[in-house]
Formats: sequence, structure tokens, C-alpha cells
Amino acid sequence: MKAEWSNPTDVLTILSVIGGDIVQSAIVQLCSSDPCFFTPVALSFGWVAYAFSAILCAIGSRRLVPDPDCPCSLIDVSTGYARDVKSWPLSRLVRDYEFPGETPPGLTITFYETSPNKPCGVPDRDWVYYSGVIVIMLQLAISIIPGALFGNWMIIIITAGGILLVQVQAAFPQWRKELWAARTIPEEETEVVCLTKGNGSAYVMVVKSEGVGLRLADLASGREVTSRTTVPATFLLAILWLIHLFCMTGVVNNSWYSLLIGGLGMLQNAVASGARRMPGALGFHLKKVNEVQNNKVFDTLKLAEGVERKVGAVLTDIFFPGGLRPDEEAWKQERIAENATKK
Repeated sequence: MKAEWSNPTDVLTILSVIGGDIVQSAIVQLCSSDPCFFTPVALSFGWVAYAFSAILCAIGSRRLVPDPDCPCSLIDVSTGYARDVKSWPLSRLVRDYEFPGETPPGLTITFYETSPNKPCGVPDRDWVYYSGVIVIMLQLAISIIPGALFGNWMIIIITAGGILLVQVQAAFPQWRKELWAARTIPEEETEVVCLTKGNGSAYVMVVKSEGVGLRLADLASGREVTSRTTVPATFLLAILWLIHLFCMTGVVNNSWYSLLIGGLGMLQNAVASGARRMPGALGFHLKKVNEVQNNKVFDTLKLAEGVERKVGAVLTDIFFPGGLRPDEEAWKQERIAENATKK
């Protein structure tokens, strides 16, 4: 026991095979933070586990991006068609919606317009991005200490090598292609969609894109994107991660530095994978233009119809799946008939 507390090499081996799902989520959150190939995801214990699970994903589902962790739906206002959201960034956009204060009763519908100034799919840099950069620099600084004090330079070699493997794994083009697999909206077209968690939800996001951005209806479908290089590259990286693990466990002195480096990385990965972020940091550059709220859901839908045509009518099927009262049904049919006469 005394020897293990002095140099916890066995603990390092055990920790290296847990937390692969956290690593995957952290990559998805940050891999498209900038057009360059640098991804501020720190080296952590879960990378070996993730490297081998990535092989199964690449061969089986052919997807690197995990399934969304926030169930929600997208409703195309022009057709009234609702579909489950299978897009990670769209589901996080809905999950991370926040009210300015306490959650009000009833239903709140917030209207946004897509900004023409920034391309969709290129997120802004926020505190999650910069915290990853700081942790990576801190890891490198810590790895220098045993070399400077005891002449043990293997820790900085292993740390730098692991960080390099992280960057290569996160630089696969398929990550970005999967996240933003959608057609662009032509200049002469307008898309209006509603995003909601469904019946019982306290809010709805309405996004209007006039000739700019990506088709969110395409994005919600989670289109399959494949690459011939992903499978062999994933196999190669899994082997390199295994070699990295062998090298790390071979360091018998100053193991506490490796434990601290991996612990910092695991903390950064966990924070990055679960952090709530603004729409711009997720890659959606939206401008809030209006908001309606009422304690009664149907009254909120009536107010929404006055802001954006068809929105209130199409949302009645979502929030009233059991049907409407006669007066409410009459209002809905009147709106449908009126909307049919307009382009």
C-alpha cells in the first residue's frame, strides 16, 4: 500500500479505461469551435477507452457523433411536419435555452432570426473553449516539473504525445461533416422552424432564416456521413493509444504528476461535455426579435400566430394531441384557411 501511494501506477492503468463517453461528448462540444484544426480538449484518462469504442462506432453505425442527449422535436412551419431531432448541436440548442429569470407559468415562445454576418456551423469562442486551452497549457507546465527537479523527462514526452494524439483524433473531417450535414438556404427562400421538447414543455424556439444559414430541417434528420479514411485512421489511433498507455504505466517514478495531469484533463472533459452554452458558442448565430408568453398555452399560440404566420396553428397538434375544444378548433381552421390564401 505504501508503494502504491508513493507511485500509483496501477491506479493510472485502471483510470485509463474509464470515461470514454465523456471524452466523446467533449470532442463534439469543441471540435468545430474554429475553422482551424486545433481542438481545446485536454488529455485525460478516458482516451484509451474512447479510442477502442470509436472503432465499433466507425465500423457499425459509421458515426462518430453520439446520439443527442436532449429529446426534442423540430416542426417545419411551412408543411406542419414534425420530426425528432437527431442532431447533437440542435438538441443542445434546445437544452441550453434559459429564461432571463424564473421559469414563468404557461408557455413562452421566443422568436429568432438567423444572422447573416456569421456562418452557421462556426461557433464563437466562449469560456468552455478557453478553459480547454488553459488546462492543456497547465498540463504541459506540470509535466515539466519532474524533469526539472528529478531529471525525469519521460512524463513531458508522454504528455505531449498524448496531447498530439488528442488533436489528431479530433481533427477527423467526419466530425464536422456529421455535425453540420445540411443544405444551405438559397437567397430567395425563407425557412421557419419551431424547436420544442414537446407537449408539457415551458418554451418553444422559433427560428426564421431568410436566405442565410443551413436548413435546420435537414440538420435535424441527422444525415449519415461517411469517410473512407475514418475506419483505418481510427484503428491506427487505437494502436497508438495502447502504446501510449504502455509507456505511461512504464513510468515508475513521479507517477503523481501523471495522475494530476490526467485528473485535470478528466475534469475539463466533464465540464466541456455538460456545460450549458450560448447559441453562438454552439454554432447558431441568432438574433432574438420577439417573445410571447401567457399562462394559458392556447392563448400563447394565438399570440404567436400574430407574430409569425402559421406558427400558432402548427403548434396546436404538438401541445393539444388529444384535440381542441369547438371554439379553439374553429380558430385553428380559420387560421389554416387564411394562411392558404397567402403565399
